[in-house]
Amino acid sequence: MKTIITLHSFIESFRACGRETQFTRPALEALFQYFERLEEDTDTEITLDPIAICCEWAEYSSVMEAAKDNGFRGVAGDPDDEGDALEWLYEKTQVVEFSGGIVVFNR
Repeated sequence: MKTIITLHSFIESFRACGRETQFTRPALEALFQYFERLEEDTDTEITLDPIAICCEWAEYSSVMEAAKDNGFRGVAGDPDDEGDALEWLYEKTQVVEFSGGIVVFNR
């Protein structure tokens, strides 16, 4: 038996387990879209587990903040190049970009 998850029920699941402040609404919307595309691309159903998502993903307000928090030290002599930082993040982990921030999978 399964339940079809909508954006509303996805967001509500975080509130139901006391994690409504873990991510901003735009971040949750971006994660929902990411998981939907992942299901389509891999033809695999994903089990919704808000606690696991909260443990495995982190939201940042900027690419540089996310990159530095994940060990980025810069490339080509410019530690503040956002383009290099974003490319570096994509090479290291899963990244979900949205207007106003970024969500990164914590390995």
